[in-house]
Amino acid sequence: MHTLSNPVRLLPSVLLNYLVTAFCYDGQPIEPIMPARISGGGLPADTVMLDAQSAILSFTCVSAPMFRAKIERVAAAEAIDVVLMRCCLTTCDLLPIAADVVLADGGLAPFSLNDMALYRHDDGGLWLVPHGFGGAVRFEVQGLELYLVPPYQTLADRADGIYRTASELAALLYPQEAC
Repeated sequence: MHTLSNPVRLLPSVLLNYLVTAFCYDGQPIEPIMPARISGGGLPADTVMLDAQSAILSFTCVSAPMFRAKIERVAAAEAIDVVLMRCCLTTCDLLPIAADVVLADGGLAPFSLNDMALYRHDDGGLWLVPHGFGGAVRFEVQGLELYLVPPYQTLADRADGIYRTASELAALLYPQEAC
């Protein structure tokens, strides 16, 4: 038996494709992703803008609170939703991924949710959920949607959805070798 010491694919690029397909579930075509052209710059290098969803996806390995103030300023200045994925590979069993989200699409006052976890619901929807109960964000075809109630009823249900996401990402990072 052998183990991989390095991922076959890079986590930010796998996460980007994973999140983009969540915006386009039910067979909807994926719109082209444009490199982010943000006024003032200062976001991580792995940043893209999805015009059709009015969202920016950014990826970093830097721990919180780095970039929080910047994503809030960008969301307010651009009137756009911003998701900052904090992703680093470690020796842990689960992929340590956390997200900071600022919702400001349509010029609303920015609304921030920090330290959110990726959650795959039984119905296939992809969410960003809090540590316990509270506001959650669902990836929809038209963009990010805020829900005041999370998509689970118990913390055990929450854990199941987070494990589903980690399993899907692990399969993308370490694809099975053909025998």
